[in-house]
Amino acid sequence: MQVSIIGLGLIGASMGQALRAKHGDKITVVGYDSDQDAHNAAVKLGAVDRSEWNLDLAIRDADTVIIATPTNAIYDIFEACAPHFKSNALVIDTSSSKRAVTDWADELLPRNVDFVGIDPLTGAGFRGQKDAHYNLFQGKRVALTTTVTTRESAVKATVKLIEDIGGRPVFMDIDEHDSFAAAVNGLPLVTAACLLTVASTSPSWREISRFVDTNFQSVTEPASIDPALGHAMAVTNPDMMVHWMDELIKVLTSVRNGIADEEKRYDTDSPLADVFVNAWEQKLRLENGIEPGGAAENPIPTAGEMTMSIMLGRIGQQLMSRTRERSKDPTKYDRRKMR
Repeated sequence: MQVSIIGLGLIGASMGQALRAKHGDKITVVGYDSDQDAHNAAVKLGAVDRSEWNLDLAIRDADTVIIATPTNAIYDIFEACAPHFKSNALVIDTSSSKRAVTDWADELLPRNVDFVGIDPLTGAGFRGQKDAHYNLFQGKRVALTTTVTTRESAVKATVKLIEDIGGRPVFMDIDEHDSFAAAVNGLPLVTAACLLTVASTSPSWREISRFVDTNFQSVTEPASIDPALGHAMAVTNPDMMVHWMDELIKVLTSVRNGIADEEKRYDTDSPLADVFVNAWEQKLRLENGIEPGGAAENPIPTAGEMTMSIMLGRIGQQLMSRTRERSKDPTKYDRRKMR
């Protein structure tokens, strides 16, 4: 079996490494990247068995073709590859803009190939090919989108590929996927870029930069993404991006007005306070794996409860359990601390 990977950045190189680790000599991974440095590095990383400098040669004998490039490059790739796909080949894209790419696939791909969209939800903190690793997708959700014309055999093959790289397939509606991707991927990127732009274009940026701490670094981390990827994410999913940006602007406006209100700014039950309290509660719930609207299966212990458990063993655990039963939801913030 031959798998060809077009685009050998973080996702493409990691998928190549994972597939080779899983299947060994039973699979041949062929790589292609228009960036010569990325191309050469992928070979050194062991992400491919061999590489091709011509796109048509890279996909000609492929049973599966994975396209892991910036979204705005996919239209041209579909157009260039269309005459060269092997009959009954499976074409998979890994972009975050499924509606646009699905429309392009319907327009450009030949009818004798299958198309399925996936989006590996690998999380933040990765900066490109240098972070590629065969274990990148282990235990991670991988969104999978299909259309009414997608054959069952193509879906099964894609599910198997996701499982082979260690991922967990999650079926999603295309519109739902693009909305969610805009909210949790696109919006943080735009916000980080805007924050850096606001600060760095200030005449006092040189002095301001000396105050940069881990909070600023963390909030602006998404801006480390390749600008080509960020720009493509925004322009290929415009309506969803605009929707979530409008929602953010509403909240920012509310916060701005709350801070400017001399009478209500100190009110701990005001909309301004609500923003900080809600954010604190939702962040805590996310960090502890609590589904929105659900209750914690294992209540979050306080530092004191943990110390009691260590010192008193089983008796301490029993006392801690009784204390929890009497206590309120630990993910609810005590507003008395704000007064």
